[in-house]
Amino acid sequence: MKKFLSLVMALVMTMSLVTIGAGATEYSDFTDKSEVQYEEAVAVLNKLGIITGYEGGDFKPTGALTRGAAAKIIVSLMIGSEAAGSLQVAAAPYKDVPVTNTFAAVISYCKTAGYINGYSDGTFRPTGALTGFAFAKMLLGALGYKGNVEGFSGSGWTMKVASVGSVAGLYNDFITPFQGNAGVTREQACQLALNTLKATKVEYKGDNINVTTGDANVSITNQNHTNVANTSKTDGNIFKDPTGVYSGGKDGLMQFAEQHFTDLKQVNGSITDNFGRPSNKWSYKNVTVGTYAKTADFSFTANGSGDSSLDKLKSLGIDSYKIDSNTTVMLNNYNMANSITATPKPTGAIVVFPSAPAVGSAVKLSSNTTWMDNLTSFFGNGVKVEVYMDDTTADLIEAIVIVRTEMMEVNSVSSKNISLKAADDTAPHQSVTTVKDSDDAFASMKSLKAEDYTLVTYRLDGGNFVVDSAAAPQTVTGALTAVSRNDKNEVNGVTVAGTAYKLAKVKDFETFKDLNAASISATKKDVTLYLDAYGYATYIKDAGATSNYMIVGDKYQTLVNGKLVTSLTGWDMKGVETSINIGTAAFAGAFGDLVKYEGTSDNNADYKLISTGTATNPSSSSKGYVAAVVAKVESSQNYIQGTPSGGAATSYYFASGVKTIFEDFNGGTTVDSIYVKDGVANIDAADMTNAQLYINGDGAVEAIVVKMPSKDAISNNTMFIEYTASSTSDSGTKKYTYNVWVDGVENPDGQVVSTDNISGKTFVTYTVNADGTYKLSKVSQDNTATSSFRLALNVKNIREENKNLVYNVKAATAVAPAYQGIAALSTIGANSWTANDGTLAVAVTGDPAITELNLGTAKWADLTDNGFTSLKDLANSNLVKDTDTIYLTIVLNNKTGADNRLKVAQVVVNGFGTTAPTIG
Repeated sequence: MKKFLSLVMALVMTMSLVTIGAGATEYSDFTDKSEVQYEEAVAVLNKLGIITGYEGGDFKPTGALTRGAAAKIIVSLMIGSEAAGSLQVAAAPYKDVPVTNTFAAVISYCKTAGYINGYSDGTFRPTGALTGFAFAKMLLGALGYKGNVEGFSGSGWTMKVASVGSVAGLYNDFITPFQGNAGVTREQACQLALNTLKATKVEYKGDNINVTTGDANVSITNQNHTNVANTSKTDGNIFKDPTGVYSGGKDGLMQFAEQHFTDLKQVNGSITDNFGRPSNKWSYKNVTVGTYAKTADFSFTANGSGDSSLDKLKSLGIDSYKIDSNTTVMLNNYNMANSITATPKPTGAIVVFPSAPAVGSAVKLSSNTTWMDNLTSFFGNGVKVEVYMDDTTADLIEAIVIVRTEMMEVNSVSSKNISLKAADDTAPHQSVTTVKDSDDAFASMKSLKAEDYTLVTYRLDGGNFVVDSAAAPQTVTGALTAVSRNDKNEVNGVTVAGTAYKLAKVKDFETFKDLNAASISATKKDVTLYLDAYGYATYIKDAGATSNYMIVGDKYQTLVNGKLVTSLTGWDMKGVETSINIGTAAFAGAFGDLVKYEGTSDNNADYKLISTGTATNPSSSSKGYVAAVVAKVESSQNYIQGTPSGGAATSYYFASGVKTIFEDFNGGTTVDSIYVKDGVANIDAADMTNAQLYINGDGAVEAIVVKMPSKDAISNNTMFIEYTASSTSDSGTKKYTYNVWVDGVENPDGQVVSTDNISGKTFVTYTVNADGTYKLSKVSQDNTATSSFRLALNVKNIREENKNLVYNVKAATAVAPAYQGIAALSTIGANSWTANDGTLAVAVTGDPAITELNLGTAKWADLTDNGFTSLKDLANSNLVKDTDTIYLTIVLNNKTGADNRLKVAQVVVNGFGTTAPTIG
């Protein structure tokens, strides 16, 4: 050791002229951090200052490690990054390494220490790439291994380095087996260096005899390396499983970091990350560096092959390993190996794994049928499964970690939060909390907009499932040309743009399940296929008809196999253009009709019509359509009457996602175009002639099909004043700057300035003056086209069948489904949330006051920063308790007899809980 220190001091004192800049880019600030696969290694070495990245802020993890950079890492490991950066050199160590070279000093150091050799031509080639074994040889030298003793030179040296390095643990924790003869990347070099920090140092004992006879000199060595003991307080800084007399992570041996980086600690104990993976936790100078999952012993993203669960586990290679009562099974950080009732369960079929045998009595996984069946039920395409073996007990599984990723649709985006919802009928869909600007995931999501799709990896955190990370899905656009099915006749793959894709386990169920040859022929434009991170299909857009119902717009005939066949063109119930071939059958209906069809191979047809013009009554298991009763329809209505085939007029509630579809015949007999409006439109009685109602299996109306063009009205401009941001005086005129919400968007054109003094948390109508200031008028009238009220309700006031509806608004008597108390409607002037002095307008004078309000078509603003954009969000939120009061401010048309009567335009969520928020 004294000799080594003398060498260092001599180098420091004699070298001059060139220094190495240390840099200061933190790992968390690397611009390409998402590309790093060896996060633990890069983060720890960055904290130690050994690697710092480039001036542009990137790290270039897959860039080649150069010989010069390798020398810097070695010297930084030996004497620390600051000392390495201060080294100076007076003479060029090699003829192609002048003293002006960035790495001249560290190359000189390594040459003097014997860690590196130049080439026979006197060069070092500092910019040349380095193989993994060449770098490992340098690291072994830093650990104390003598190259001349271990055979690290001459023929076969790579075999020696491979063998000694493996025993030392240098090649542990690589994602794929270490390829030492290949070039080493920058992040792989970090992993090798991290393994060096954890490796045990060696020293040599024995004799080394030099015999000189005449001109010959023979060296006879009888030295063997032994581990260096550690009796200092640093023992245990690098956690080791205790053996013999040792405990607390100590092993009595000197790991490299315990000598050279005494402030670096690998925290001992049972450590897991945010998904329940067994992990390493590091600290430096008593400041946490981070927690990093260990490398899984097995990892796969598809289920095994075979019929039984045992066959599947065998194909994955894990059937013969053992489990005991300490074995955990984590699903997105939910522990399925224990019954947890205090936290929410993930959506979908969740099982509790039965208790495994006690510690010391482990059994093979293959001997427990319940465990095998449970495990394989969660495995599947796109579901990541990682198996971690116990470090001390052979063949024992410590943890099985399952991570589901789901494609979700962006519900709303503001400067403070982002809310998400299911992408159509994705199953199983997991509800997640709103992503706030303080969350790690927010930075990667803030550029998204409403209706974008994003791949979400979620996890249990306390009492809620939260977004851990999000990424844009890969998309493929092209022709849908094939659909494959498994032996259960379930769709398991599609071919788009000439490439076959397997379906993900977590996917949009509805858009895939009915795909067949007929739906391929019905697809009139390219489809868009969305893929998860592993290349499995999770969602498909514009694939064939979305159901077996369509609006017929026109027909045309073509020759097929010498026969004249008819094709019908039109739209499905989501407004997607489609076409079906009905073969030689005649179309006996009328254009504009809603019809039902099913696949067939008869009469040169792909489809046959089940009904034309005549209603197909819905049932509890299937959809249908009925004729609408001719009567005026108002957007405020919550139900409509229709006449089923062979029955009397019946009332049908509107489904949550109800649409109104208007048809434009453009003066002819065929339908030229359609207009799909979200929600219920105002429709005159005369326009309801021949209208049809499309009804789901729950008996709720999903669409009103109107055989007339749209006459939908437009509501007045309103904005919500959240608070006064500031006020100024200009030539004696006071101006106020307000934070506002317009149609659910915060400050769409920036904060507004007005000379009108308006209390906060108030709706106003507005016009823009010539100078850019706003003229504001407070909305508070009771019986006008633009009225505002405060609405205080309970979760139980939200109708279960349609979670856009608030019922018992000022109701004096009980109404279906059950009386749950009054939803208090208060005027703005009442200065109270529970005054309940508001009056809702009636259709005509004398009609009874309505007891329900539909908030489904309104624009929402959430002042609580939880991303609520609908009444359904509030009803389904884990944050809102049944005992809480929800405090809303609404603006609506409250004019008696108006076409848009009780149409709610905007809703503001002021708060929820047991204490009312302040007013104004």
